[in-house]
Amino acid sequence: MARHAGIGKGTVYKHFSSKEALYARLVLDCSRQHLSELRETANQAPPREAMRHVIRRAFEQLLADPLQAQLCLLCDRPAFQERLDAPYREQFLELEGQYMALFNQLLQGSFSELQLSPTDCQRLLWGVEACVNGVMARIASGGFAHWAEPIELDAYFQRVTDFIIAGLQGQAAALHAAPALSE
Repeated sequence: MARHAGIGKGTVYKHFSSKEALYARLVLDCSRQHLSELRETANQAPPREAMRHVIRRAFEQLLADPLQAQLCLLCDRPAFQERLDAPYREQFLELEGQYMALFNQLLQGSFSELQLSPTDCQRLLWGVEACVNGVMARIASGGFAHWAEPIELDAYFQRVTDFIIAGLQGQAAALHAAPALSE
């Protein structure tokens, strides 16, 4: 990285205590920028459409920078987090909380009639996170070029988004029909 930036390795380590700290700073800064854009995207759509728009925009953000997707996956690993200085770990937790707040807001807006509890929202978001992480891993691994059949990315993102929305609708309805499941 230092060579690519045209500076010496020593200069980099004057500002960052480790390679992990450098990667963490890159991911945190980019993720904060992405979160700000996702918030803006959410605010520009009616509540029932906002989740779909935000998911699609998140996929576009990942596709625009596959290296960032790789770094996000790396920084999410427990072994990586354990090597980080405490302030960076705290920043990742704070950022995760901000993402959770955005998606909780989106869920509450999408399913306002169900009055979802914070626990309900957390459980619904597990599936969203799994799907988004799967797309992130696909992008980070080099995309789709090696697939036997050509794939049109817009159609792929649309299907995955539809899958997430359908899962959220089904699971939210199930939580509403059987409140005991949320406890």
